[in-house]
Amino acid sequence: MIYTTLNEKIIRSVYKKRDNWQHKGNFGKILVVGGSNIYTGSTAIVALSALRSGSDLTEIIAPKRAADACAGFSPEMITLAVNSETLNLNAFDVIADASHKNDVITIGNGMGTREEQKNLVDKVLTEINKRIVIDADALKVVDKKLLGKNMLITPNSNEFKILFNEDPSKETEKRVRQVYEKAREFDTTIILKGHIDVISDGEKTFINKTNSVYMTKGGTGDSLTGIAASLIGQHNNIIDAAAAAAFINGYAGRVAGKKERESFSVLHLIDNIGYTINKWRYQ
Repeated sequence: MIYTTLNEKIIRSVYKKRDNWQHKGNFGKILVVGGSNIYTGSTAIVALSALRSGSDLTEIIAPKRAADACAGFSPEMITLAVNSETLNLNAFDVIADASHKNDVITIGNGMGTREEQKNLVDKVLTEINKRIVIDADALKVVDKKLLGKNMLITPNSNEFKILFNEDPSKETEKRVRQVYEKAREFDTTIILKGHIDVISDGEKTFINKTNSVYMTKGGTGDSLTGIAASLIGQHNNIIDAAAAAAFINGYAGRVAGKKERESFSVLHLIDNIGYTINKWRYQ
């Protein structure tokens, strides 16, 4: 099985020199769909990670409690509150309307896994023609037959098993082959998260070893989703954006983990996204 181990060169391939006459929106507008009355922070982590990775704008669609929490967390975030405890099909028209002015959609973070969320996820994937990053709860309910070329999925081992009814191996060669075969079968791009990340679109395959043992804290998958969406929105193809996102998320987590150890928080990781990009971008 042929694969490439990621290094800092991937950052230089996805961040290009900016022309002086750029304006707001040229580097990506990200629509973040998720959250619930219980999980109010997930969408904030996605949006903030996207902004720190270079996106110009993020817009969050979430139930009111989650949307209000995100708005209070940072003035950078645009929030659109849906008047319900969880997202359901009643939110579809709002999502569809917002999708027209955004470049990339993320869906699933903190959303919930009931039938009403499944129906919404499947409808978004079926009827909205945008590049979509599918994560977290959406991976537990989505119809895998709806996956396609314009999508990136970012499962951990448990979500991979739920989605594909197959335990991912801890042996690198077997793990790589599993991800490659599923990406090829469903014509989509996959980041399988773990001690070693595996990234494949069924043609190109990468592994990433930059992660930290302290990245077991909640939110590190949300930050990966935000970084990946940001890089897709900055006019990169999905596989290169996914590979670079895994490297950046892992390296930022490693830097934060070395300093914070057991006190590590995903906010420490986000604080090191800019450091990671700038450390390697011009080397």
